[in-house]
Amino acid sequence: MAVLPVGKPLEQEKPVLLVENKLAAGKHRFTLVVINDQGVESEPVSLDVSVETGLIVPRRPVTPIDRGLIP
Repeated sequence: MAVLPVGKPLEQEKPVLLVENKLAAGKHRFTLVVINDQGVESEPVSLDVSVETGLIVPRRPVTPIDRGLIP
């Protein structure tokens, strides 16, 4: 399990990455560059993630009991 260093590249040979970072509230950008066996780099692909703070209140589920269909 990896912790991504902020502002620094993480290099690995495995095609799967499980990240353990706990992100602070705000916007974060992750960029992936793949290098093939000949050493050729792919174009970078970026993913923007927005982390919000606050209490999330789940909506009440709708079940047969809620609709009075089950006594």
